[in-house]
Parts: sequence; structure tokens; C-alpha cells
Amino acid sequence: MKFLRLNLFIIIAFIATPIKSDEPIINTCLAPEINETSTLFDINQTWNIQTGQIEGQSGEEIKIRDKIKIVSGDNKIIAGEVVYSEAGGTIRVNKGLVLENKKLYVFADNAVIETQDNSAVINNAEYQFLSPQARGKADEIKINPNTSYSLINATYTTCNPIDDSWQLEAGEIQIFPNQGIAKNLILRVNNTPVLYLPYLSFPTSEERKSGILIPNFGSSSKKGVEINIPYYWNISPNMDLITSFDWMDKRGLQLENTFRFLTAKQQGEIQVNLLPDDKTMNENREYINYNQLLNLSSQWRVNIKGEYTSDSQYFEDLTGNINSTSKTHLFRTINLQGFSENWHMKMGMDSFQVLDQSIIPTNRPHKILPYINFNGRWSDQNMGVMFGVNADVANFDSAINTSGTRFHLMPNISRTFNLNGIKIKPAVEIDLTSYDLDESPNNIETSPNRVVPIYSLDIQALFEKSWHDGEYTQTLEPRILGVHIPFQEQNDFPVFDSILPDRNALELFRKNRYLGQDRVGDTSKLSYGITSKIYNDSSEIFSFTFGQTRYFKDRRIRLPGELGSDHNSSAYLTNMQWAINPQWRLQLGHIWDSENNQSMKTQLGFRYQSEGSKIFNFSYRYRQNNIKQIDTSFSWPIRNQWNIVGRYNYSIEDRKALEHFLGIEYETCCWGIRAISRKHLMYRNGESDTSFSIQFIFKGLGEIGMPIENLLEDGILGYDVS
Repeated sequence: MKFLRLNLFIIIAFIATPIKSDEPIINTCLAPEINETSTLFDINQTWNIQTGQIEGQSGEEIKIRDKIKIVSGDNKIIAGEVVYSEAGGTIRVNKGLVLENKKLYVFADNAVIETQDNSAVINNAEYQFLSPQARGKADEIKINPNTSYSLINATYTTCNPIDDSWQLEAGEIQIFPNQGIAKNLILRVNNTPVLYLPYLSFPTSEERKSGILIPNFGSSSKKGVEINIPYYWNISPNMDLITSFDWMDKRGLQLENTFRFLTAKQQGEIQVNLLPDDKTMNENREYINYNQLLNLSSQWRVNIKGEYTSDSQYFEDLTGNINSTSKTHLFRTINLQGFSENWHMKMGMDSFQVLDQSIIPTNRPHKILPYINFNGRWSDQNMGVMFGVNADVANFDSAINTSGTRFHLMPNISRTFNLNGIKIKPAVEIDLTSYDLDESPNNIETSPNRVVPIYSLDIQALFEKSWHDGEYTQTLEPRILGVHIPFQEQNDFPVFDSILPDRNALELFRKNRYLGQDRVGDTSKLSYGITSKIYNDSSEIFSFTFGQTRYFKDRRIRLPGELGSDHNSSAYLTNMQWAINPQWRLQLGHIWDSENNQSMKTQLGFRYQSEGSKIFNFSYRYRQNNIKQIDTSFSWPIRNQWNIVGRYNYSIEDRKALEHFLGIEYETCCWGIRAISRKHLMYRNGESDTSFSIQFIFKGLGEIGMPIENLLEDGILGYDVS
């Protein structure tokens, strides 16, 4: 008998759609996925058949009945009666059919299988996938000879059997190898129809398919009611395009396009947004973002990046991302990069579009048209000496400030001595810099140059100690850096790109006091610091860093507008991180100016995160004459399935909130809802934007509403939407 075909057809019939069990699965929130048929059944396996009675003769109709049970591996089929007609090649399964394994259950009243043309009809079927969870039913499932099949009056949901919060219904679903087609599709929420689609196609393989994506909607004070409808274009296997129609009540209709491509040699993304005739501004508004990386060979590549916007207020008016609205410049670059084990070279051009018009012209960045940069390091294994060179030629262009070309060369030589865990590294560098300026104010030298040696001695050590039979390990990492840079007058030098670095543990051991090549700060200093860490089973539970710099002579080199300092030492720097227990974490960073007896920079933060998804964060940030802020955020379950989220970021210096939002989440095993009310600083003049967003989540189907995940994950440390 051809029981092999019987098993195969029943399998195919129920793999294509999801399934229902008599036992409810409470609070199991899993989304369905497509599984290959071969992962559930192997038709070449041995099938064991158990039955109470067989009637009939070979060549005629044969009945198998009375608790039929067919077992193969993890798969089991139970039927009340099977009738096989060898003459017609027909198998009829009567009196109920049950198919089960570790992934699914199938229940059906009866089935008819035609073994001659590999077709089948299964009637009144109910199904349930266990991992991932989904269930539904169909009045009839047809398996066609051409490997396609269809479901008549089918339903689908990821809710458990005692929960009918939402359900998809379709008059007919046709499944083909690469796509599926659903007709007369209805989405019901609490048995109320909320969406009707006469026709819907969807992919049934891993190949992408063009079509409308789930719309988003929300509202804000600067855009009004907003509805975003995206359409996905599957252009080719290595190219796609997302086109979104973004209608804003107060602005109009914006067309957003994101094109992506990927080949063996290059990849890139191009974004173009067009808003014709902004109803508020009465003008056209555009935004373009271009990003491309081209691999010429294993050692050479071309990188192109650039942003453009039609006006300086585009991000403030038309985006809700605080990272975008805080932009002061848009960066553009094209460069050729080459690299090997010992060297890296880069040549190209950089330009900017200034967004913040409050930046005075003298502080606006130069265009660099063009530049060439080369960095190389080589070692002599016999002598144990490391040789290096940094070379840079750049032409700085500005319509307002001094323009010209800067030539920079810095050869260096060093050697590292290892003495029982202590590393001693003496080094000598020579800064060779010259300029060819287009013009210079006040009759200052147009071709200034300098030759400045830099001498340094770097001493580092690493000590370890373990206790409790190796359960805990503590490290002690002291470091001392001595630097001497003689004074050379540099007042005639322009300032193209040099700035003062931020004060932190990394900058504590910087040789030059400045970032950039326009100034080499004269100094005779000794920087020292120590770091200690404690590990438990390779997990860091505590770290502490302390450091300071002592100066042995006054520093005379200055940037324009930089305040001088005759202090003999820098501020004290401390940093601590402590995982008090699995739930509580504490972080403290502090820079203390002992000369003036005042704080220069402070950051304090602690976080509580329990296994039950309770999160509370608090931080305090202070920077002298600049920032004084508190920031608190939380995600807290208030009862079963309900959760409140929020953030409050307040500037003490400005006496105003920079951002605050409050929201609520409700989640069951198959659906959820998020609602967020938000107000945040949007404009550089201090104005804020108020918005309200709501999102419906149908697990295993998709999300409808304005995306909120990024806001929660960025605003609440430790929050994870997944």
C-alpha cells in the first residue's frame, strides 16, 4: 500500500499554514515563521503502522480501521478509518485525522488523496504550530498536482485558543512555491472587522517581493496629523527601493525614497526626500543623503558620503529625531583609501553645509580641497625598534577665513622594553610643519614653518591577584607618561582644524595638548594614573581610575581665545563603575580642579534593572560653564500585562526640560499596544515640539502606527523592545 504518499500529502497540506490545540498555551508570545517541509518529515524514514483491523483483498478496496496509528520518528498520525482503492489509486481518511509532532498539531474530519496525480483534499481542518505559536482553521485544503495548494475560508492568529483578540480571515488563500495570494482578506479585532483587502500577495520563500508595507500614523505640533504609507520595490536580488508617501496635515505630502544596492565590489544607500510647497514655509524642501563604498581591490577602496538639505531648518521641522535636529553641519566627503599591514593612505576632499546660522563666520569649518594623508609603522625585529611616519598635505579653503596649504610630516622612532610585566617605551618624534597661505592679515608671514621635537617616556605595568580559588581576580594597572616639548613661537600660524580636547582618561596620556596639527603645545609634564579592576568569572564587577598631570614649566602656546593657565598641575580625574549586584549598577566620573577648588566635570549615574523587566535610570551631568542636567528614565510593570515608560531630561542651567515623554504599554501573548506623549526641544531658538504616537502590535502579523521602538531604546537605558 502507498502509505508513504498518504503521509507526504498530509504533511504538505498543513505545513503551508499555521495551527490549533485543545490545550491553551497562555502567555506564549511567538511569531510564526516558514519552515521547510523536510525539517518536519523525511519521507524516506521507516513508518510503523498499528491498527486493529484490516479488511479487503489485494487489487480491490482495503479498509484499515479501529484506532489507526502511524509513527515515524517524532511524527504521529492517528485516524479512525483509512480506505484504500488500489484500482483508482485513492486513499480516503475517515472518522477524524490527527497529525502531531514537536512543532505542530493538525485536526481534520476527513481527507481524500489521489495517488495517481499527487493531489489531495482535506476537509474541516484545524491547526496549531507550537514553536512558533500560531493557529487557525480552513473549511477545505486542496493540494494540487503542480505542488501548489489552496485553503478555502481560512483563518489565522497567534492568540491562544481562549483568546480571540485578533484574527485574519480569507475567502481563499493560494500557496505557490514563491508567493501566496489571499482574496477577500479581513482583519478582525475582538470580532470587529477593522480592515478589508480584496486582494493581497505575499512571499512564501526567502525571496523579497514588492508590495505595500504596514502604514504608520501619529501627530505632532509641528507636522499635525501624520500618515506614512511605505511601498517596497524589489528591483533585483541586489537592489531595492522603499518609497513612502508621508502626508502631514500642516506641511503637505512628502515623498521619501531610500534606494539600496549591493554587489561583489560595492554597496550603497541613497535617500531622497521631496516636499513640494511646504504649506507652512510656502517653499519646496528637499533632503539628500548619499553613501557608497566601492572596493577596487583587496587594498584599495573609494568612499563617498554626503548630505544636502534645501534649508537649515529641515531637520527641525520635518524629523522627530533629536540626533538630527541637533546637527550643526552636514558633512560631505569623497576619498580613496589604501591600506596594508604596515601603512594606511587616504586622499580626497571634504566639504560642509552649515545648518546653524548662529555660528560666527570665523568659527565655521574650512573645506579641504584636496588632502593626502599617509600613516605607516614598521618594526626592526633584530633591534626591537619601531619606526613610523605620519604625513599630511591639505589645502584648506574658506571664503571668509585664511586659506592655504599645510604640509605636515612627523617621523618617529620608539622601542619597548618588557621587564617582568613592566613595559618601558622611550620615543622621539619630530613635528615638521609648514604653510603656504593665500593671504595673511596684518602682514603676518605667509609661509610660516616649525620643527619641533617631542620626547616621551611611557611606563606601564599590569599586576594580577586572585582569591577564593580563582573566583575573583583583581588587576592593578599603573601608568606614567613623561613628555618634553620645547617652545617655538606659533602665533603666525593659522588655525584650520585644531581644538582643545575633552578632559577624560584617554586625553590624560596625550602628548600634544591640542587635537589637530596647527599647534604643538610646549610642555614638560608627567602624567600618572592607575586603574584597578575586579572580575568575577570573567565579568567585570568593579573598576576605578585615578589620574593627574604635573607640569614643570609654564605653557606659552595658545589657541586664539584660549585662556592661559600657570597651574603646576592639571585637575584630578577619577572614574568608577560598580556592578553592586545583578540588579544595581553605579557609575561616577569626576574632574576636580584643586588649584581653584572647584568641579570641572561630573557625571553620576545609577541603574536598576530586574529580571522582571523593571528598569530605573538616573544620571546627573555637569560641565563647568556649559552643562548642568539631570536625566531619569524608567520602564516599570504596574500589573499583569501593563507597563509604564517615561523619561525626563531637565537642564538646571536653562531651567527647562529638554525632553520628556510618558507612555503606557499593554501586551498579551498575541497583541499589544503602545501610546507615548512626548515633548522635546526641537529648534535651536529653544522652541519645543509636542507629539503623540500610538502603535498596535499584532504578533506574527506586524505593527500598525508610528514606530516607537527607537524612541524607547534610545531614551531608556537597558530597554529592549524584543
